[in-house]
This record gives sequence, C-alpha cells and structure tokens, in this order.
Amino acid sequence: MLRLTRSPPLPPPRLRRRVGRTSSRHEFIFVGRTAARDLQAAFEAVRDPGAEYGRWLDFGCGSGRVGRFVVELPFVRSICGTDVDEQAIRWNRRHLRAGSFIHVPEGSALPLPDESFDVVFAVSVFSHLAEESQRRWLREVHRVLRGGGLFLASTHSEKLRYSRPDLTLEQHRELNAAGFLFAPGNGNFRSDSTFHTRPYLEQEWGKLFRIRLHREHGLAAFQDLSVWEKATWTATGAGPQGLSP
Repeated sequence: MLRLTRSPPLPPPRLRRRVGRTSSRHEFIFVGRTAARDLQAAFEAVRDPGAEYGRWLDFGCGSGRVGRFVVELPFVRSICGTDVDEQAIRWNRRHLRAGSFIHVPEGSALPLPDESFDVVFAVSVFSHLAEESQRRWLREVHRVLRGGGLFLASTHSEKLRYSRPDLTLEQHRELNAAGFLFAPGNGNFRSDSTFHTRPYLEQEWGKLFRIRLHREHGLAAFQDLSVWEKATWTATGAGPQGLSP
C-alpha cells in the first residue's frame, strides 16, 4: 500500500494543467496515486525476488505527479526525475525533497551514467512522442538501465483512437497498417497523440528490450502498461539489435 509519511506540497495550477486534463488538485493526486499503484503491481509481477531494485528513474517526471508516490515504495532507495520542462524541474527541486531532478533540453541526451538505474518508468510520455523521438529516447533508456533492469512504460493502444475524433481516414488506415500513429495536436506536447499496437511494440521496442508483461488499459484503466527487461540476448543470440536513428 502506498502511504505518504508527509505529503509534499502540490504544484501550482499551471504545472498541474501541463500533466493533466485539468488543473484540479483532486485529479492530480488521484491519477498520480493510481498510476503509482499500477506501476507497483506490474513491477512486483515480474521482479526477480533475488535482485535489488533500489535506483529508480522517473523519465518525463513533470511536476512529480507519479514520482511523489513511487518514492514511498519500500524497495525504492533513490529516485531521479528528468524532464524537458524546465519550470517543472525547478519547482521539483524547491519542493520535493525526496529525489533529485534534472532538466534535459530538447534534443539532448540524458546526462546520466551508463547502467545507473535498476528501474525506469515513463508515464504518459511515449503516448505523445513521434517515432524518431521515441527511438532516440528508447536508446537512452536502454543505456542508463542496468542489465536485467526493468523499464515500465504507458502507451495509447489503437483502441484509444476515439480520444482523437479529428483523425482522418488516412490516419486510421496508417494506424491499421503500421500499428503506429503519431497525430500532432494543437502545438503543445499533451495535445499530440501517439498510438501503438502490441505487435508494433514487440517488434520495435523488442529490438532493445525483452517484453515481460503487457496489460491492456493497465495504467489508470486507460493507457496500456508494459514492462520490459534490458536483456543481453535476442532471439538470434546476437544481443540487442538496436533501433535505427
């Protein structure tokens, strides 16, 4: 069970709105707590009971909506949050004492050592990224994750295409054919929508990671949730194939 021993302050409305549908305090807390519980359940379903998983990375942490609850899990010794949102990172540094936070400018690599984390989680990040950006960030996640470490990520399934009633017939056909669709929105990150089918994930993400778990609507009863392991082998026995730039 997730329990905060001392509740940290909530970010201001403008930062809450950047990671949610509204700036509602209740929504911010409810979604963050629910997502953390879903991550915990998925993690515990596949973890190696004999391994240590103390070092966690909140990739795309925003203003700590999920990380503030994850840090309270008994097996988390340290947590680091990274995000391209410099204002959110500054707020986190001032108000969220349990963790370190790093601003990562657009287009740059993660300023973190190789294999420095046991678990990386990304909530509502890859559900908004274009394919080229996804490939670049997946390589970075793979780099900073130790061998045998776990990567937990939420994605929009093709069944959630109803959330974008503005999709054209051509876009629907692209999603059906490729198993992937990036649909730009009105110019901000959260308005962009990315949809993945499970076969696409297994084919593309499987070039770097081994899938351990996939739960349809497994995160907050909306996004799909998958767990991946950084393995040192592939089906061909030649090691991770990698993702082309």
